Amino acid sequence: MIKRYGMIGLTGVLLSAQFFTGAAQAGTPTMSQEDMMNEIEMLKNIVLDLNDRLASTEEMLQMSLEMKEEQDNQVVDVIEIVDELDERLGDAERHTALDKVTIGIELENQINSIHMDVQTMPAASQIQIGRMAMSGAQFSAAEAGQMKQMMNMQRAQKQKLHNDALWTSRLRIDLKAKPTRNLSFVGRLSAAKVFGDSTGVKWYNGSPNAVTMDGNVHSTGSDSALRVERAFVTYFGEIGDTPYHFSLGRRPALGGAPTDFSTSSVVGGSPMAHGVNWQFDGASLGFGLEEATGVPGLNFKLCWGFGFESGVGSGNSYSMSYNSDVDDMQFAGWIANLYEDEHTKIVNMYAHAFDVTDGFTGLVVMPFTINGMDFNNDGMYDQYQMNANTGGYISRTEATANIGALDIVTLLGETKIDKVGFFLDLALSHARPSGISANPMLQFMGTDALMNSNGEQNDRTGYSIWAGLKTELPWEATVGVEYNWGSQYWIGFTGGEDNPAGSKLATRGSVYELFYNQPIVEKKLTLSMGAQYYDYDYTGSGNPMGEPVKISEMTAFDAFLPVTDSMWNYYMNLIYRW
Repeated sequence: MIKRYGMIGLTGVLLSAQFFTGAAQAGTPTMSQEDMMNEIEMLKNIVLDLNDRLASTEEMLQMSLEMKEEQDNQVVDVIEIVDELDERLGDAERHTALDKVTIGIELENQINSIHMDVQTMPAASQIQIGRMAMSGAQFSAAEAGQMKQMMNMQRAQKQKLHNDALWTSRLRIDLKAKPTRNLSFVGRLSAAKVFGDSTGVKWYNGSPNAVTMDGNVHSTGSDSALRVERAFVTYFGEIGDTPYHFSLGRRPALGGAPTDFSTSSVVGGSPMAHGVNWQFDGASLGFGLEEATGVPGLNFKLCWGFGFESGVGSGNSYSMSYNSDVDDMQFAGWIANLYEDEHTKIVNMYAHAFDVTDGFTGLVVMPFTINGMDFNNDGMYDQYQMNANTGGYISRTEATANIGALDIVTLLGETKIDKVGFFLDLALSHARPSGISANPMLQFMGTDALMNSNGEQNDRTGYSIWAGLKTELPWEATVGVEYNWGSQYWIGFTGGEDNPAGSKLATRGSVYELFYNQPIVEKKLTLSMGAQYYDYDYTGSGNPMGEPVKISEMTAFDAFLPVTDSMWNYYMNLIYRW
């Protein structure tokens, strides 16, 4: 291109020379023709020299472009080498860079105002039982039967109980590490502290959450001790194009979906909270099936866990006995995420509990104790002795027998349309009793079998519904309502629910809730408030022992331990997350 421009310039000069030559010939000559030709020749040489220089410059530019292309190719080669080295040495390098624990903090300060309608034994019966306990009375099984018959002829007595301000503080320290691409660790230390209380053990009030156990100690409020709530290692791998993971340790079993709906937080645990909201140890094996099937969010997880350890090393009174017939309580099942996109998810859970026991290892302060004597070794107590716990001594509870099996199934559907979100969660429980308790108090009260009383062994099926609706407001606030209902024989492992008033999901009856959430500082500090109304239809909510009795038909003996009829729970909390 440069040469062409040079020749054009030369042609122009020659034409100009010819023009001037013609003009000179036509007019008066100003210089000789020879001088003119010399000038033209000189100009021609100058143009040719410039043309040569331009050609040389073009060659240099071409060489520069070629050098740049070669340098670009070298850069690409270097990137490929770096990628290859990263692939080959990535595990070692990531171990150095990422084998550290990241820490997250959650602090929740909450105030509850609880107002309860409670049914108890009439005052005369309370005085009679109190005198028996104070005197350490002994009575036969026949006399116990007469006492029950007499008390069943009396109606229970209603009372009102109030706690205008119950303050609690919960601290959670989340720990995470991922030293390699296919290995991770997750842990959480937590403490649930009641203001002004550091004992960690409650007075027994007839409610299961009054007993401090492994499954509920992290959430129901006790002392200031920092305990391991979860700690598990997960290995990630692939089978063909299907990713999988295997996890072992203390499970993330508290605060599963859809408990996040009313708190506007992330899902806290794996199991569906409607059926399992209870801390335990175990393992899981999960498979990601989204790419293989084309179904958004599809994954399937097998789960296994321990509910009670009975063998040597457990610390139970019978653990060193070779003829102990109490087996470990274990359970297995699955969690199937059937569909999930940005706004909608459908999740199914199934759990089967083997060798269900009549209790768990725990601590509690009983108002009185009942001991029994079995003279003919038929498994039924022939004589009882009642003693008052005047010193407020702590009792260590433990299972005494395996009483059957239990199945729990849940199905959750949740979606969002514009600014309105809602969910429907259905649950079913099926109890199959196959034994009776050896606990003297349970035999005395008749609540000695799984969802049955007085030794009966009938299968029981229960149902529960949980629904919620909420909408977004200005300033990123949300307001909503929830409702749940449980039938007479509904039972789930929900005693780890974070609610000092008691698990609403365990309720045999209805619970209505109104809630409001307002982020204050970039969702790091959130104010939540709400109200819950519990309307119980049957006794024993959350308790697998004994046949539930209709509240409206309770007798004095059914209220041997206090039974909540209805309850208002107002709450407000301030949650800091980072």
